[in-house]
Amino acid sequence: MGWLMQSSMAQETKVKGRMVDFDKIPSLIHVKEVTYPGLQIATWRSEILVDESGNFSWEVGELKSTALFELVAPPWSWMVMVRPDENAELQLAPARRVPQRLLGSPGISTWLGMHPTTALDSVMRSLSRANDLRAESLVLRTAGVGLQGRDSLNALISNLDDAFESQWQAAMKHAEEKMEREILWQMKLIAATNAGHTQRTMDSLWNESPFAASSQTWDSLLKSPGGFGSWQLVFGGWWQSDEVDWSKINDAIFLADRDSLATSMGPRWRDASASMLAAAWLDKALLAPDAYTKLVWETIPFPKPFFEAYEALMIDRQIGRAGSMVGDIPWTLPNGELGSMKEQCRQPWTVVLLVKNGSATARREREMFNQVAESMDRRDVCWVVLSLDVDEMEWRETLSGRRTLDETLGWVGNSPRVMEQLGAVVIPQVVVLDDEGKLSGRDVPLPSLGLEGRLKKMLPKN
Repeated sequence: MGWLMQSSMAQETKVKGRMVDFDKIPSLIHVKEVTYPGLQIATWRSEILVDESGNFSWEVGELKSTALFELVAPPWSWMVMVRPDENAELQLAPARRVPQRLLGSPGISTWLGMHPTTALDSVMRSLSRANDLRAESLVLRTAGVGLQGRDSLNALISNLDDAFESQWQAAMKHAEEKMEREILWQMKLIAATNAGHTQRTMDSLWNESPFAASSQTWDSLLKSPGGFGSWQLVFGGWWQSDEVDWSKINDAIFLADRDSLATSMGPRWRDASASMLAAAWLDKALLAPDAYTKLVWETIPFPKPFFEAYEALMIDRQIGRAGSMVGDIPWTLPNGELGSMKEQCRQPWTVVLLVKNGSATARREREMFNQVAESMDRRDVCWVVLSLDVDEMEWRETLSGRRTLDETLGWVGNSPRVMEQLGAVVIPQVVVLDDEGKLSGRDVPLPSLGLEGRLKKMLPKN
């Protein structure tokens, strides 16, 4: 991952880059600007065109400060940070392991040239080695390995902890920008958490960090790559404590009383500020949402930055889930013309089979999908075979499997936006859109696994 500096003035930024080690170079890189890193919320931006050699020139636009982006070429994605007037070159590659899902498998990004990435990634690698050995030590203890072997491993862990601290101090000495220091402090807190330090030590480290500075605003902490995540390491997971009085929390919600809410959360929160309470309930909304969480956000007055972050989280969480509005999906028709799902599907309900060329399972399910459509003979349903093929050559192969002109077939390419909208996880997959254009039901079975029976329960009675 690239870790980049900040600038106070907005300026047009262009990033030169290259895609390497791909069997087939993607023609597009899709771009998301990450607005709330700790909540994993991002907004789609303009795509990057890639030439046949894998080279690209990314017109990032105006940047007032360092920004975090997710670059996506399914199944791979890369998290990168870009400085205003970036002068290093970005190299993107797939990971060596086989991707396990359609979207979001982490690839490998490298910045070539002078870049803060090198030092920060080196510190992170040191942290990861020590953590891996801690996991190994736990396994040995569970397996009953003798003390001598475990002591030797613990000594190695201690040496790695010392090496991390030395690297961390050196990186901090040369870190001139706010974002770099915040990321390094997040690493420090991760190391302390992994080492099992006491809550008192964690609180002390937090107070030493830039996150606790009086000049720090919660708006910037929520939007910082290291801010909210660091807060969670020190204060997160409060709802798991035996000191939480859920009955009193219920009363506080009924009365819309923030002070009572704080008291009922336990001694640690009794004198907490409104912002600290809001952060606590944002943490719960992210990791353990329930009816209490929803009611707290509906009734308790929290500062504006937290409400904005919570609302963004709720909107993002609905994308691709049952009940979410899909909207129209533009696609390419078999005759090569551009169209959309709404133009082709006038029926109230839409049943979609997601396919890709090269999948034998998708071919079989496509045959059965058409059989289900014929068997049910529903005039209120549009049956769609939707191709996620990477390029036109693959799309033509999928098109060649069309047995009848009655089959509604569309091509959206390897589009992560469509995958998100439809909640696509694997190929093949079936999704159902109801008469309002919303995703209907969960885990809709494939034709061979009972699609017809499920649809008879989901669809309105004839």
